[in-house]
Amino acid sequence: MSINAVKAALLGFAALSATACATKDSYMGAEKEKAYDAELAVKRLTEVNNNDDYFELRKDNTIFVFTDAKSYKIWLATHEIPLLVTKFRVGPNGEKGKFQLIKSETKAMESQVGFKGASQKMYEGALEGTDKGFFGFVYNERDNSYTVFENWVALKAFKASGVVDGFAASNGPNGAKVVYAGAASEPAAAAAKFAALHDGK
Repeated sequence: MSINAVKAALLGFAALSATACATKDSYMGAEKEKAYDAELAVKRLTEVNNNDDYFELRKDNTIFVFTDAKSYKIWLATHEIPLLVTKFRVGPNGEKGKFQLIKSETKAMESQVGFKGASQKMYEGALEGTDKGFFGFVYNERDNSYTVFENWVALKAFKASGVVDGFAASNGPNGAKVVYAGAASEPAAAAAKFAALHDGK
């Protein structure tokens, strides 16, 4: 084989290797793009359903339910819920329910008979919390305790049974006990989220 033929063969092999590498890189890019699209779809669905947060408070013979952190913080400061619907005798002991709404839900309520917002649907079990990024708590005035969850399934089980295992702290708002469900020690991320909702208290 001549030197030129050897050079040509080597150049051909190099080109083939480059093509193979490019194909492999393109495949990796396609996988990453697919994962990104899936995450984006979940994010959009969560925005539509408004089901990544759930705050339930049982006090004053009323069950307050929020799925929007901003509305919850306004309520803490003013004792008023900007947008809500009130239902009577929805609790296990005949309590009334005050369910927070977001603006898009109030518009849908005007045009759809029997429409329910995310907070009411989640309270009633008609809407599940999101699998990823969920955060919520249940407050009970009777024993001045917050039970904090990063998992919707665990929160739903607690609402049904009233029983949960977890790490208990005594640094909640107004001296309340805070139980972090399923945790052996205080979980940093959940504790930070809970504190941020209550301005670090």
